[in-house]
Amino acid sequence: MRVLYVEDHPVNVEVMRALFALRPQLTLEIAVDGSSGLRAALRTPPDLLLLDLRLPDCHGTDLLARMRTHPPLASVPAIAVTAEDDPDLSASTFADTWAKPLDIRGVLARLDQLYTRHALSQARQPAAMAA
Repeated sequence: MRVLYVEDHPVNVEVMRALFALRPQLTLEIAVDGSSGLRAALRTPPDLLLLDLRLPDCHGTDLLARMRTHPPLASVPAIAVTAEDDPDLSASTFADTWAKPLDIRGVLARLDQLYTRHALSQARQPAAMAA
């Protein structure tokens, strides 16, 4: 499962890399701003988006809205990763919010759930294509 994390703060990137090192079945790609995140997502659509809300060139909700206009990214699950106290994401299509500092056990458990769901959906695809 391929995950794109759009985050500009190097410490947060290293924390996420350390978490993903514990989950070798997941591939983490990093983009440092909204522009490079959109390019990376369009180049190879990820299975999951992790978006910081305060990026140097845009807000994460605006980035997600732009991503959703591209059919390959329209339904990719997205999680807001933020230090904002109480972000209003009601008008966005974020599936979840992870607060910084990250709850390590909670993030790993959620990644495991998302991977299991992804693996099950991938296992069903060949059967549906053969029918």
